[in-house]
Amino acid sequence: MAGSRNDWFPTPIWHFTIANHQQLNAILLAEIYAEQEKDQQGEKWSNILGWHSVNDLHRRDRFQDLTKIIHTNVLEVAQFLQWDLQKFSLHITTCWAIINGKFASNSVHNHPNSILSGVYYLKAPENCGGIYFNDPRPASQMIIPPVTEFNLWTYPKVSYKAHAGTMLLFPSWLLHGVDTNMSEESRICVSFNIGMTPL
Repeated sequence: MAGSRNDWFPTPIWHFTIANHQQLNAILLAEIYAEQEKDQQGEKWSNILGWHSVNDLHRRDRFQDLTKIIHTNVLEVAQFLQWDLQKFSLHITTCWAIINGKFASNSVHNHPNSILSGVYYLKAPENCGGIYFNDPRPASQMIIPPVTEFNLWTYPKVSYKAHAGTMLLFPSWLLHGVDTNMSEESRICVSFNIGMTPL
């Protein structure tokens, strides 16, 4: 007699493709390059060798089209999760750019004091380093039996290749990092956090 199975505690990662992203990306890249020229040192967070901007880009005029897209996608996530938006509002709390040149990466980290986080890719050459997410259940790695093939229940981490014009949204508590850029060109993205405020 075959047993039954229940699968609990899934960890969702949402993937969006942004229409007509070329024009949007050109505007954002110009703003980011200007910011890097003004502040060449940048911020130091999870970035290793890469450049990290200040985190208030969502307040700038040239980022308003992107913030509208972010809000639309966040609303889709909230509706799927059946969050009661009569009781709290969602808003962008921080937004920053990252430029990873050759050999740059980002160490494993999460985003405290946020409910959702995301990344939007502006420039993603081949071999520029994907984003990866670690299994959020560290105890599951205590004993790892051999497997014939990894699947949804046994992957220790999941990677997403960076593509210009795509956006990922994920729970802010989910540990993630960025692989080393092995391309001769820079990998450029905008990252952001979503907070909640009771109504």
